[in-house]
Amino acid sequence: MRSLVLSLDEVGAGDTGLVGGKGANLGELLRNGFPVPPGFVVCADAYARVLEVLDLGAALRELDSVPPEEIVPRCAAIRERLENEDLPAELADLILAAHRRLIENRGRPIVCAVRSSATAEDLGAASFAGQHGTYYYVDAAQLLKKVRQCWGSLWSAEAVSYRATHGIDHASVSMAVVVQEMIASEVSGVSFTANPVSGSRDEVIIESSWGMGAAIVDGRVTPDNYVLERADLRVRSQRVADKRLMVAAHLEAGRSARLEEVPNAMRRRESLTPDLLRTVAEWSLKCESHFGKPQDVEWAICDGHFYLLQSRPITVMGREDIGRDIVGKYVLFKPLVENFTDPFTPLAGNLLMLIPSLLFRSIHGWIYVDVEALRRPLPFKVSAEALADYLYSISKDAPAWRISIAKLPALLVLGFMFFIVNVVLLLRTRNLPDGALDSYRALCKDIGADPMIGPADAALRLLLLPKLRDPVANMPLLINLSAVRYISRMRVLRRIVRRWAPDVRADAEAILCSGGEGVLSAEMGRGIWALAVEANRNASVRGILLAQAPERALAELKLSTDAQDFLRHLDGFLAKNGHRAIKEWELRSPRWDENPAVVLGMVRNYLLIEAAPSIHEQKIAEARAALIDDLRARLQALPLERALGLRMRLIQFAAERVRYFQKLRENSRFYYIMGLGAVRKIVLRIEGELMRQGKLKCKDDIFFLQISELSGLQSGRLGWLDVEDRIRERRIEHIRLCKMGPPKTIGIDMPEKYAPATQHEGATVLQGQPASPGAYEGRARVILDPSIDVELTPGEVLVAPYTDPAWTPLFLTAGAAVVEVGSYLSHAGTVAREFGMPCVVDVAEATQKIRNGDRVAVDGNLGSVRILAPKEDA
Repeated sequence: MRSLVLSLDEVGAGDTGLVGGKGANLGELLRNGFPVPPGFVVCADAYARVLEVLDLGAALRELDSVPPEEIVPRCAAIRERLENEDLPAELADLILAAHRRLIENRGRPIVCAVRSSATAEDLGAASFAGQHGTYYYVDAAQLLKKVRQCWGSLWSAEAVSYRATHGIDHASVSMAVVVQEMIASEVSGVSFTANPVSGSRDEVIIESSWGMGAAIVDGRVTPDNYVLERADLRVRSQRVADKRLMVAAHLEAGRSARLEEVPNAMRRRESLTPDLLRTVAEWSLKCESHFGKPQDVEWAICDGHFYLLQSRPITVMGREDIGRDIVGKYVLFKPLVENFTDPFTPLAGNLLMLIPSLLFRSIHGWIYVDVEALRRPLPFKVSAEALADYLYSISKDAPAWRISIAKLPALLVLGFMFFIVNVVLLLRTRNLPDGALDSYRALCKDIGADPMIGPADAALRLLLLPKLRDPVANMPLLINLSAVRYISRMRVLRRIVRRWAPDVRADAEAILCSGGEGVLSAEMGRGIWALAVEANRNASVRGILLAQAPERALAELKLSTDAQDFLRHLDGFLAKNGHRAIKEWELRSPRWDENPAVVLGMVRNYLLIEAAPSIHEQKIAEARAALIDDLRARLQALPLERALGLRMRLIQFAAERVRYFQKLRENSRFYYIMGLGAVRKIVLRIEGELMRQGKLKCKDDIFFLQISELSGLQSGRLGWLDVEDRIRERRIEHIRLCKMGPPKTIGIDMPEKYAPATQHEGATVLQGQPASPGAYEGRARVILDPSIDVELTPGEVLVAPYTDPAWTPLFLTAGAAVVEVGSYLSHAGTVAREFGMPCVVDVAEATQKIRNGDRVAVDGNLGSVRILAPKEDA
């Protein structure tokens, strides 16, 4: 039986069938001088022997033919036997003897990492990353149990489903188990010798964080991210994350939870020094050179030494894979994705789609519009491709589509029905006063505090299905939908302005519609400015905010007697705006009243400004007054205008209607995000209860459950072991999807609207959609997450992947904005026009092609961005 357990240095690349993909790769590397921790492998033949002893062969073969509804219970039964039956005595003795040889004469206590190594794992065509068991802190007393659990993980419902999807025969898969010395890593991470999304070979991507690598692999922490030039390993870009959690290298006695909070002083500190960064990159490229193909490498740093934990071929999953097996034609729902490009977590997506819709579909967490379902009732002769292009662009201009006479009768019927259903709402929202929705705050507070109301009922009551007899103020989502009338009013305004004053400035409509009072997102920015003014009154408060990172500053302010007035003002700001968040549509996103440090980072930016942000508003007000004078003068030559002024009054009335509905759209969003905040409070309360009961182990896991699973945990029908693998798998998949971003269309071939980067007169030119007119030249500041990247020097050009209202304070300090996803009607365009700053949206890969410090020229009239000088030359 000696061949059932082998030392790692006895196996190599040709032994996949014996020791699995992971074991074969690690043995191959160890035998060739790579710094792999020592260990041994419990071979796949040992697993086969146990199957024979337990008489499970027939049960496994039947899995390929049983109905889908029987898969889960059958897998659970197989797994239960593998994990709970004792091993044959001879095999147990071999495993324990190999363990004694591994730890003897080491001069210090050794614990082990026990890791699955399936024979269908890490083979390039399909990667089972995160689907099979891995266990840390294992000693001799736990070893045999953890080996059995690794075998059991081969038959989790998720692993079986993955094999079925990739056409891997269940009966053909076997499992080896790798047992290695566990490296007590201070820093760990993963690296990719090619871009895992695009497959590009000119860069090395490294992600790192504090502690053990499980926090990264399981998706529980956002790691630091480094992109290096492959040719010379020069850092192309880097992003230091807010690393809130870590898996400790040592598990204290009596403690079962692996996750612990990272000390505040380390959260935003770089986890890799330049020397260690280069070391990681060099060893990763050596792995690629040895295996002859791009590698996905797991590694650890302990006492300054590099250790290689795993190397496997990169499994490239492109955006085209997201739509695989999806029947139909879909386009991304732009009003959501322009606010954040990540997919919804399972719980958030479930709640958002509680009411079935004929037009919308959730695909891998992104919301798509069913193009054909929308096209059928439209009274136009328009192709699915043209309709998808228009829906994604969300242009301020009306499409030039021909009327379909055959569809007009059906449209009239549908239009009449829509009018009958919505006429009351449309009438009640045509002239709502400022503050009309304030009563909704009390409703949110009552529902959020009611222990008998669950998240699904709360989402329906507050957002999706209000009561018919509710006051209109309690229907913010419906109010928001009714506010889309501003698009038609904007087109009317543009038509009459261009008819009566065809030569007026190109941005006339945008200027006429700016300057609406009472826009809550703008008032939020002014509120942060007021906090900065208050901080400036106290040298101690100002000093703390400027000298410390936001989290540290908050802690110091709470201890300072000089800061109490400032903290009272901060509490007042949070009482009104605390429900807001970065990526605020996502239920998982912490709200500002949970973590005020985000607000302090914005206050810090304002402390660096010499002039008040109101200078933006003053500038646009002056431009608006000058434009009105210009228009009035131009119209004087038209019949009866000098005497009656009807045309000018009509233009001003149309502009006022656009301003009103724009404000209604922004302000209703303010309140329905408040409703989401109330739902989040309910979810967090349930999370606390489930963690106290041991049904959940880690904060944040609850957002990776389905509504039905959450109900199952609450009722006792499900327990932690039932959901543990599902949560881990979904976290890993969520990270993969976040890195890729969504395809614009599924089932539709829609070419890129704007040309790729071009060269002109020594500058790189990026093209996008103009969202706010004007021209500006300045240094770029790439901000991926304003809760982390809070630094924006006044006058810098904000370069962002998307924006939502929580980004508004950054617009008050920026000189211009460049956004990867957006439209003329998006939040970025609306706020930029309000503050009179140039803005270009839909600039593909802007955050990758523009680097911090690059000098850029933004033309909001033409929709172009010119990169004038790289950072090193500036």
